[in-house]
Amino acid sequence: MFSQTIKSQLIKQSVRRYTISSLESAGKTSTLAVKVHAGSRYADKDGLAHLLSRFNFQTTNDKSALRLVRESELLGGKLESTLDREFITLRATFLKENLPYYVDAIANVLYKTSFKPHELVESVAPAAGYDLAISQQNPITLAKEALYNSTYRTDLGKPLLFDGVEEITLDDIKEYANKVYTQENIEIEGFGINERDLQRLVSDSLINTLPKGSSLKVSETPKSFSGETRIRSQGTSVAAISIPVTKESIPEFEVLKAYLTSPVYELVDVIDTVSFEKFNNTHGLFSLYVKGSDASVVAKNIKEVVSSLKKGKDISIAKELAKVESELTNEKSILPENHEALKLDAVKNFKLGKFSYVALGDVSKLPYLDEL
Repeated sequence: MFSQTIKSQLIKQSVRRYTISSLESAGKTSTLAVKVHAGSRYADKDGLAHLLSRFNFQTTNDKSALRLVRESELLGGKLESTLDREFITLRATFLKENLPYYVDAIANVLYKTSFKPHELVESVAPAAGYDLAISQQNPITLAKEALYNSTYRTDLGKPLLFDGVEEITLDDIKEYANKVYTQENIEIEGFGINERDLQRLVSDSLINTLPKGSSLKVSETPKSFSGETRIRSQGTSVAAISIPVTKESIPEFEVLKAYLTSPVYELVDVIDTVSFEKFNNTHGLFSLYVKGSDASVVAKNIKEVVSSLKKGKDISIAKELAKVESELTNEKSILPENHEALKLDAVKNFKLGKFSYVALGDVSKLPYLDEL
């Protein structure tokens, strides 16, 4: 954990047109992450970012996908590419002495992925299909996707995963890679890595020869709406609400999350999940979920939760808890100091206003938005 590192030091500095942030520690392992502002919100077609993420660590001009994976395994390391609405993140975890290999490996992926037609058919598309199938088995994930779609009609409202509805070609993926894999559009983070070593290796790598472009990073809060979505399905029923959050309201919703998940809230036991996803520390989406096998019980519980929040709550009692949870989150992060300190002094009362609503499952027994 961060608190146990010896002589830890965070150093940030710009290298050419990208930024390197590195935290040195005394452990034996390191983590290197290249975060690209290329998540689903930036994709020209729905699912395009997902397919590009799945193309990472496939064949490059220098190595086959099989060779890359086997070399990494022999070194005891792990390579992965993950996707969210803001980032495609290429991440490697490895023994410290193998830093040069992993800087070179990720640089080659960014600069020299071959985009072989057969890999799209045989590897990338099936892997993307597997991701979709897994997500569709989780009712909370389905509800969250529907909340994003109801709250934002573009931008953050775009689907996270490729579902095959929109046709995407190999040329589309190549063009998107050329658009997002530029020096201005990436952030490099390291944990357990000497900053000067990382700076030198990156400067000597293909990352330094990536084309120049423009950052796609969005700081403005996207336009939001209050919508309703009803999804009829078998199994677990879910009722969920979401609220778009501006930069000024981030502290309030951090405290609200702590309040709703703590014993101080009288209905804590009926809420399954509370989520607060932030984007570039300037905006985000707050959501809460009630689920159960009996849709009638779910209906009763979501009505009680919404009613209590509409009456207003003094949530200031949860400010210290929010601070503790923030510190715990920082300790688990690659770069804790990248998280802005919460300014919670002014947080006191919360009263629920407009929100988006999703009913999933046995919707004939779940309330409509105007019934909440």
